[in-house]
Amino acid sequence: MILVVLTYWPVFTSAKLPGGDLSDTVSQGYPFFNFTEETVQNGRLPHWNPYIFCGIPFYSSFSAPVFYPVRGLLLLTAGTGGVARFLFPIHMLFGGIFAWLFLRSIGVSKWGRIVGALAFACTSWSNTLFYAGHASKIICWSFLPLLLYSCEKWMQTRRGKFIAIGGLALGMQALASHPQMILYSSGAVLIWLGFRTFSSSGSWKTNTLKALMGFSIIVLFAVAIGAVQLLPGYNFSRYSTRGDGLSFDQAASYSLPPEETLTMLFPKLFGYRHGFPGSTISGVPLYYGRLGLRLSSEFVGISVFLLALAGFIWAQKKYRWPLLTIMAVGLLVSWGGYTPLFGILYRIFPFFRKLRAPHMAAFLTTAAIALTAGPGFDVLFVRKKLNGKKFLFGIAAFSGVCVLVYLLAGVLLPGLQSGWWSRMGNASATGYSFVVQRRVDMAAPDFLKAAGAAFVICGLLYFRKQLRERYAIPGIIITALLAIELIPVDRDFQIYLPHTDVNELFVAPADLPEMTSAGRLLPGGNDFIPFGIRSVMGYHAAKPAVAEDLQMIISSGGLAALRHTAFTVFQGQDGYLSYGEFRSSLISQTRESDPLYADTLEAFLPETPLPRTWFAESWVELPENRCMSLLASGLDPQKLTVIYSEIELPEYMDVSQAEVTIVTDEAERVVIHTDNPGDGLLVLADLWYPRWHVRIDGDPVPMLQANHWQRAVVVPLGIHEVEFNFDSSDVTLGLIISMIGILAVILMIAFELVSQKRREHPYEG
Repeated sequence: MILVVLTYWPVFTSAKLPGGDLSDTVSQGYPFFNFTEETVQNGRLPHWNPYIFCGIPFYSSFSAPVFYPVRGLLLLTAGTGGVARFLFPIHMLFGGIFAWLFLRSIGVSKWGRIVGALAFACTSWSNTLFYAGHASKIICWSFLPLLLYSCEKWMQTRRGKFIAIGGLALGMQALASHPQMILYSSGAVLIWLGFRTFSSSGSWKTNTLKALMGFSIIVLFAVAIGAVQLLPGYNFSRYSTRGDGLSFDQAASYSLPPEETLTMLFPKLFGYRHGFPGSTISGVPLYYGRLGLRLSSEFVGISVFLLALAGFIWAQKKYRWPLLTIMAVGLLVSWGGYTPLFGILYRIFPFFRKLRAPHMAAFLTTAAIALTAGPGFDVLFVRKKLNGKKFLFGIAAFSGVCVLVYLLAGVLLPGLQSGWWSRMGNASATGYSFVVQRRVDMAAPDFLKAAGAAFVICGLLYFRKQLRERYAIPGIIITALLAIELIPVDRDFQIYLPHTDVNELFVAPADLPEMTSAGRLLPGGNDFIPFGIRSVMGYHAAKPAVAEDLQMIISSGGLAALRHTAFTVFQGQDGYLSYGEFRSSLISQTRESDPLYADTLEAFLPETPLPRTWFAESWVELPENRCMSLLASGLDPQKLTVIYSEIELPEYMDVSQAEVTIVTDEAERVVIHTDNPGDGLLVLADLWYPRWHVRIDGDPVPMLQANHWQRAVVVPLGIHEVEFNFDSSDVTLGLIISMIGILAVILMIAFELVSQKRREHPYEG
């Protein structure tokens, strides 16, 4: 708790909100959780977000994980700002507690547990995610030691309560809603159980059966507990941009360049990316690595690394080998497309074709190193049977090399940047010597600090015989050392905004909602969500494939394709223009350079924006590729709507007498009043998604996919009420399963505790 307070002191002493101009906290976290908070306060879940991409599935896309208990309680009690500020320190504490439990289960001494637990809690991988706002990652990270603890205790005792605890831990990861982290954690569990199958007492056949049974029940419990998030998430994934799998290049994007593994020891060796104070000079970013998007640090500290190294070499085989394997697997996966291994994984395992950013697997590496620091402490200072002279000399040599690099930094480090200059098209680096020098000034002190930390460890080893059994002395010194090493790096990533209220972050003209009316803002974005303004564009890592297709259509189809989105206001550098003003301005500017084309544009482009709903004059059934081509070429969907299924309607309708009015416009419910002289095709220019259903006068009817991304329905002649409703029954079903799963875990733990009490006190009662 002391180190949590020291690390996150600004959180507890300042009301400022965390985040930076380039962080996901600002661009996605605050708008999304603000929308979630308002929706939950109104007594419902945010199943659909109508404010970006012409509408998008929200809860099922893992955007509102409010059923994770800590996050949900923080949202209800402290609001969106409270979630952003306090989720990280709370889970830093959780991570330390769970690491303590795990290290105790493998027999680490008290001071070894203290060192290992604090090393895990302070590791920069998790705490530096504070800037990016990737809270789901730190939640999953914090539960990893509890998962390993449950597996170890299961293999030792075969008691069901430990399986239940493992299911609860993995279930919390599921509710935290980061599928990639869940898969990596499950891989760590498999590695641990696999090794313990052969190192536990008893026959390997019995142990194999026990390990498989334990893993299966853990996963079963986890799926049940997380069903309220996993079931709708699975349904969403089938229609998302990753439903058919990513290309290899997409899956390998944001891989960790192997050379940047050195940042585990020297955090500023490649510089921090722009977005951090002092990370640019004259507009040139001081980060020169190949990752291109470094929002966190893998720094584990020299003291932690050296202790872990001793643990990997001399700790008990039955524990060091699984930890070493978890470390190595995490490292190899995190390197992603930079090694042939990832190509093999991509071809063999389907889930690798649905994930990107293999860099995330580095949390397994940093976690394994931090946890192994506990056994490493015991090896060096508790067991004392080790002849540590060679290790001592090795640390001394490492310290000497670091000092030498520091002294020669001006000569050695610039040479590392030649590849970066070549990629920037300036291999000779002409005119950038001041940038090189600034990078040297950033990186060089890391080597001096590393030499100092190694020297302290060296001194403790040299005098360990004099310490006798006073383990507290090296424990306290190493604890202080790792805090001194890690907390400043953690603090580097604690960027704060000048604002103290989420509502202060986003500013829009007071009349903009009225200007957009029932239409949309083009391009718009996430920052307009708090104002209830619909946008054509936005920022979201997970979206339906049709939303991606919509972006492609409007980027390649010009103004006519932009009109398909029913935008009524254009957002430009000089302000906001109504559709009519934008059309006039565009034609006027075009006339100056190409009068003939301006005449064509004026005749071709309708004077009014596309309404959100209308009856189509005519319709045609075409395959998807032809539909996409027509949309991009400037098809007017009011005159001709393309559908993908056959309907029994005349090919033309006189729409001059048809009346269409949206009478209810809610996130998950849109009601349209129609009065049409004949059977017709009603189109709603909101994103198509199969969980939307339609009723006409209360009777269910089929919903059609129109113009590739819009919704449509056949409406008979006369006056009718057409109601579009979002089907969230999968969330309801998932919630029931989650409640059953949690109840099963509680009952299993309670039954085990009662049985244990009866065994220990058979004559009571």
